Amino acid sequence: MIIGCGIAGPAMALALQKIGVQAVIYEGREAADDTRGAFLGISPNGLNILKEYVTLDEVMADYTSGKIRFFNARNKAIGVIDNAEQASRYGSETIQVKRGLLNGALRRAAQRAGIPIEFGKRLVSIGQREGTVTVSFADGSTAEGDLLIGCDGIHSAVRRAVFPNAPEPEYTGLLSTGGFTRLDDFTLPDDSIRMTFGERGFFGYSVSTHGEIWWFNNIAQATAPLRHELDQSELADLKKRLTALHRNDPEPIASIIERAYSIEIYPIYDIPFLDQWHQGSVCLIGDAAHATAPHIGQGASLALEDTLVLAQCIRDCADLQAAFARFQSLRQARVQAIIRQARKVGDTKTVPNRFQQFFRDLLLPLFVKLEARKMDWVYGYRVDWHKKLI
Repeated sequence: MIIGCGIAGPAMALALQKIGVQAVIYEGREAADDTRGAFLGISPNGLNILKEYVTLDEVMADYTSGKIRFFNARNKAIGVIDNAEQASRYGSETIQVKRGLLNGALRRAAQRAGIPIEFGKRLVSIGQREGTVTVSFADGSTAEGDLLIGCDGIHSAVRRAVFPNAPEPEYTGLLSTGGFTRLDDFTLPDDSIRMTFGERGFFGYSVSTHGEIWWFNNIAQATAPLRHELDQSELADLKKRLTALHRNDPEPIASIIERAYSIEIYPIYDIPFLDQWHQGSVCLIGDAAHATAPHIGQGASLALEDTLVLAQCIRDCADLQAAFARFQSLRQARVQAIIRQARKVGDTKTVPNRFQQFFRDLLLPLFVKLEARKMDWVYGYRVDWHKKLI
């Protein structure tokens, strides 16, 4: 049984099918909705796994890619990350895709493979006995299986059910907003993702292959909002707040915000390191086990890596407990290092004083070069599926 039909759930079901294990996916939402969500980055390590499950053409029906260029609040170029060599070096190049396109492509791939998906199944409790896992859902139904994999994200119901004393996700103090805009009266570069350390907030945007502007904004905020879905009045207030925040920053930032036709908010969380990702016949993967802040674009890629590694462990180990333990031992050091790196990058997005800004602008070119070199071990990660672990 798989809980969660986002990115990790269908991918995990497809990976299990490769080793002859039939899965059923249970999703708390009442129906699929590929219009929800903004966009996310997938780096070469994630794309190379994704190719195992779907054709990239389906995911890349609309996307952005290219160099990442950094600017300060005076629109001065202060750094660049060039992704041009990634394709030849790693076999894929970092892209940004709409979350709905990625979710939909993986869900449809699972359905084509005959994997059942049941919606409206919000997990309430989990019971285990004699190698059998039983789950109860809010609609009163139950289900039973040999193993359960929690693919239900950072606020995982599976994690809370199995590890009720585990630390809760930590709000990092940054609020991210993202959305979509069209500015037909502006000529904007489509060869790069442009990121600006604004006077009072961090802002990034890029132009997709369909001419749509995809943007996000990071601002320091002491507390996370209680609700993530905004009504029209709240949306208008948010636009005013963001526009005021960036009123002294270079155009087209203010115009992008003012004319946005879709905005979502995402408080940025990560999870304190969990000592254990599994108990009995239940295992957590992806954000349910090791959520990372989005600042280096690794959340989806790490979840995709997990799916293939866990399937490999189940295939090659003597029993589930050995498989889950091997999975955690293979993955934990890597994901913890990436979580630390994402936290470090996130800290650079807070607004420093003028003295700190001077040194940030001076040292950022060196910093981004060092960080790019550090990413080699991240992007170059491969799963040798044909290698036996035991």
